[in-house]
Amino acid sequence: MHTALFAHGKPPRERYENPAIPRPHEANWFPWIKRQLTLHGIEADVPALPQPYHPIFSDWKNTFPHHTITTETGLVGFSAGSEFLLRLLSEDTAIHAEQLVVVAPWKDHADKYGDFSKYNLDHRIIERVGKLTIISALDDSSAIQDNAHHLAEAWPDANLLELPDYGHFMIGNNMKNEEFPELLSVLLGKQ
Repeated sequence: MHTALFAHGKPPRERYENPAIPRPHEANWFPWIKRQLTLHGIEADVPALPQPYHPIFSDWKNTFPHHTITTETGLVGFSAGSEFLLRLLSEDTAIHAEQLVVVAPWKDHADKYGDFSKYNLDHRIIERVGKLTIISALDDSSAIQDNAHHLAEAWPDANLLELPDYGHFMIGNNMKNEEFPELLSVLLGKQ
């Protein structure tokens, strides 16, 4: 893997507008994982996606550098970023990547965000991403855990990692610090 592209999650608007809190693409474990990948010679990018508190798929797609994805790219989605990548890969079957990792995969079951989660999941994604890993926390919400299991059922060959004590993979939501060694191991092919 030569490059890694990350799609961040969807913060509440109040959190996003609070200047004392880092922006979603600069928060939680993103700075740490970028540093670690850089130390391993892997270029990592976490682009800031527009209006993240109210995601619009077409706006995120127009901002996300999907044209740079190659068979040597690792893709990582966190929460709503997972849903974004799953839809992107479901709708654009020309995209091939080295691996796809979805962390705390969120889905807009209540349709609060328009058509963001309205698409047909392509069960053949796994054929185009080489390796697919689903990471979920045992202490995350039941909706997130259910979605992780749903994805694992859709792709029996995917690697499902269920971790204790990570909450929703956010510092302060059971995650104690910015280190996320399990994700690093997955991206480096050690897990």
